[in-house]
Amino acid sequence: MNDNSAAVQVLQALGGGVAGGLTRSLVQPFDVIKIRFQMQVEPVGKHEHMSKYRGLLHAFGNIYKEEGLRGIWRGHNSGQVLSISYAVVQFWSYERFRVMAHKMTFFDDRPLLLYFLCGGLAGCLGTMVSQPFDVIRTQVVAADPSSKRSRMSSLRGVRFIASTEGLRGLTRGMFFTLAQIFPLVGANFLIYKYLNALVLFIVKKSNPDHNIPGFCLFVNGALAGVAAKFLVYPADLIKKRMQLHGFQQDRQTFGRNPVCPTAKQCFMNTLKDEGVSGFYKGVSPTLLKSGISSAFYFTIYDYINRYVIHPAQDREEKRRKEELAKMAEPKKASWT
Repeated sequence: MNDNSAAVQVLQALGGGVAGGLTRSLVQPFDVIKIRFQMQVEPVGKHEHMSKYRGLLHAFGNIYKEEGLRGIWRGHNSGQVLSISYAVVQFWSYERFRVMAHKMTFFDDRPLLLYFLCGGLAGCLGTMVSQPFDVIRTQVVAADPSSKRSRMSSLRGVRFIASTEGLRGLTRGMFFTLAQIFPLVGANFLIYKYLNALVLFIVKKSNPDHNIPGFCLFVNGALAGVAAKFLVYPADLIKKRMQLHGFQQDRQTFGRNPVCPTAKQCFMNTLKDEGVSGFYKGVSPTLLKSGISSAFYFTIYDYINRYVIHPAQDREEKRRKEELAKMAEPKKASWT
């Protein structure tokens, strides 16, 4: 497999950014609900009258009633910065890792391991770049509607946290996040690619071009997103709670606040106060959001790959062969 040119790599990065931005626009409301549930110490249930949010529909209705439509889309700007920066780095680095891995004979008969490792490493790189925006997005969504922090832009948020908490505040929970992201994104790519290979195996006789129908891409992406997220969901909850440590003054109307200065203390406090079910608060909107976002994410990127990036690669390969053919032609003797 030839290395891609700089132009193709730019297209891969842009394709990832487009996929990330469009997907974020569709799933932001589910992200708001997920974060609100994850921050709630009180039990979730329709009979839990002391809890602010009792269920998915109740949470949507409550947020709309108290904060309006803006509340349902709270943190969208910082979420877009997060999604685009993450997707640009993730898809670009995934393609680079994949090219490098294909040069190693070790992966010749281990394609699923290749997808897992390349996806996991790409997810970690994307997370390292976008982590500050994830912290900002989480705090904007989780803050009281009347709080100044709930209306903070991404850049203002970065400056504010950097000045008050330093680099530690912007990278809060980074190590734990990377430990969660590697298996999450690795499993996401592995399951998605495996399901796509299964589709090609089933329809290969009637599909000589090996183009997977868009509906199958969408379903495979959704299944991969739900399965991968469910595997690491408790770690995602702990990460979100750690990002809000020291943030209690901006959360006065949401009931009790979780106490999570470290991952270990967060785990122990959650288990003590809320039981095992506490680690799965917000799992329903999270899985719904993960399924939808992964479906659109992979489908959009694969369509960009099919109609933009692959044709560009084919043109480059054609030019490369033409240049090699010209170099191989015997030079005509010149008569003087």
